[in-house]
Amino acid sequence: MFLPAVASAARHYEKVSPVDKGQGDIVGDGVTTIAAVAGDAVTFNSRTPFGDTVGSGVSGQTQYVARRTETGWVTRAVTPTPRPDAAQTFFVPTRVQLFSDDLRTAVVWAYDLPAVSNDTPLRNNIYVEDTDARGLEPVTVSQVGPYPFNNFLATSIWGISADARHLAFVSNWPFLPDAAPGVPNVYQWDDGVLSLAGILPDRSVPATGSNVVPSLYRGTMSEDGTRLLFTASEGGNSQLYMRIGGSRTVKVSESELDPRADPTSVQLVAVTPDGHNVFFATDTPLVAEDGNSGLDLYRYTESANPSGDTNLTLITDNGGFSNGEVVGMSDDGDRVYYYPINSDTVSVWDHGVTHVVSGAVSTRVQPEFHLGVNGGWGPGLGRVTPDGRYMAFSVESFSGVDMLGNVTNGHFEVYLYSLDDETLVCVSCPARREATSDATVVPQVTSGQPFIVNVGSRPRFLSDRGHVFFSTDEALVPEDRNGVLDAYEYDPTSGRVSLLSTGKGSDPTSFADASASGDDVFVVTRQHLVKSDQDDFVDMYDAREGSTLIETPEETRPICEGETCQPPPSKDPLEDPLGTLGFDEGDTPPIASKLLAVRQRLLVHGPSGALRVRLFVAGRISWSGKGLRSGSIRGSRAGTYALTLRLGRHARAHLRAFGTYVTSVQVTFASTDGDRTKRTTRVTFKLSTKKGR
Repeated sequence: MFLPAVASAARHYEKVSPVDKGQGDIVGDGVTTIAAVAGDAVTFNSRTPFGDTVGSGVSGQTQYVARRTETGWVTRAVTPTPRPDAAQTFFVPTRVQLFSDDLRTAVVWAYDLPAVSNDTPLRNNIYVEDTDARGLEPVTVSQVGPYPFNNFLATSIWGISADARHLAFVSNWPFLPDAAPGVPNVYQWDDGVLSLAGILPDRSVPATGSNVVPSLYRGTMSEDGTRLLFTASEGGNSQLYMRIGGSRTVKVSESELDPRADPTSVQLVAVTPDGHNVFFATDTPLVAEDGNSGLDLYRYTESANPSGDTNLTLITDNGGFSNGEVVGMSDDGDRVYYYPINSDTVSVWDHGVTHVVSGAVSTRVQPEFHLGVNGGWGPGLGRVTPDGRYMAFSVESFSGVDMLGNVTNGHFEVYLYSLDDETLVCVSCPARREATSDATVVPQVTSGQPFIVNVGSRPRFLSDRGHVFFSTDEALVPEDRNGVLDAYEYDPTSGRVSLLSTGKGSDPTSFADASASGDDVFVVTRQHLVKSDQDDFVDMYDAREGSTLIETPEETRPICEGETCQPPPSKDPLEDPLGTLGFDEGDTPPIASKLLAVRQRLLVHGPSGALRVRLFVAGRISWSGKGLRSGSIRGSRAGTYALTLRLGRHARAHLRAFGTYVTSVQVTFASTDGDRTKRTTRVTFKLSTKKGR
């Protein structure tokens, strides 16, 4: 299908990531970028530490949150300091993967963080972190005793509110005295208060326990944290329940034909953000209209009198919802898009009327390719606008020709369905020619391993207004001339695609995430999209539609390097609740091993100075950094050594011109036993006022 295309002129670029990135790239692979709903903040990862980094997480990656201020974007590390004896391995990595909608609160899985005193010692704990003040608060505080070592190895979601001040988790350990022993129990944490949530409508605790299924769907809890879905048994089959306000429980899967019935194959499928509408499946007829024994999709609508009101609505009536999924629904629950995995038909139920979106959508069974809201660890390839008027999804056509007749040659393409006029368009297909590459909604600028997907993260490639964002190698507009990955936007009002990136240069640009309105679209690229980008590392940019930042005129602004691009610390680093850099271990150190101690910051008067480091074992230490002359010395035994830092010719010229030069020094130590470690120190050179210097 031909789509007229123009280059976008309404957006401008704002560089989000700082100038000093530790001589490394912003991660541009996997699903680690999460945009705040309002677009005024974004979180991303880096494999090289920089700024106020105090800890690292999975595979050495550090998580950062950047916020938009009146004068520019300010970045702060949010991965907390781990215990010195906690090797960041498969069993005890620090994970910061869940965030509130505004990114001001994060959920952390970590091993006995040293900055917290009332967590469970020598165990994995769940914490809530204030990403601005970086304070930590433990969630999994047992009132019974310390739980087993392997209790929180799985980092599931179990439910999270929009502000992340309400969480749910499941554990076999009885955290509270009234929990059922030896079986899973559902717990809810509400702003510091832990309670048992797996409670039946008669206020009893099920002897066989309770659970939250699916465990990787954050929608099991309402946005305000007052409603939580869980499964439990009253002695028969597992049923679906909702805990409301921490005070009462209603049975969602209760039959309106016979309240004593014990429905089978009950599955939670989706929940509206307010928690008032629950979509679930069962093969037991619950209403008179359900005349088959197959699996059907139901909607439960909360009411003030659940035992007396009619709460259930039958969505499908043919029993063909086997292993089906809900792609998404409107916030009021009156429109829902769904499909059975063993079928190619995607449909929308709109206020009681069903429309077929397409009968030839080749859906995949792998979780990373699911269209549904609870598709597991993958990013999920289907989205629906809050009003239910638009659905966007990405699929591949196994036959090489898609449902609209476009020759896709088996590549993934992105589609948009409009309920208003019941039309489906391929927004990423090239006009009047065959496709030669995939369209993607996951960043593909870097290729680090392992490929990390933040738990529960779903890139917002469909805005609330129906705009679609994606990346492709295809040249969809004449301005795209570089033949590499570029980021695009599709406007449903005009029916046009436009570039979000430049379409020029040899480096790819990839879509990462967007705000709910679509005014802020975050992309990652190695290209220099603003004048202040002077390095060749991958950066995060905001392709923004709206007000621009107030900047100092270019001719009066000194070159921005290192700490001059960073905000001043909010307080003494030694008082930071996340801890300080302190001692560092090697990649695979022995327990409690300390190899090297390096100070965080150093002020040098003049073009040279000494950085003192302390070695705990013998070995060779080397150092390097932008603008510095590299060096190396051997430490024959443990002790304190001085590393001479000298600026090179260009850096000395910068120091004379502007009076200051800030850089990062990477210190590498290799012990005689073969252990290695790296540390980064921020060094500020200031022009000396002493005579003769």
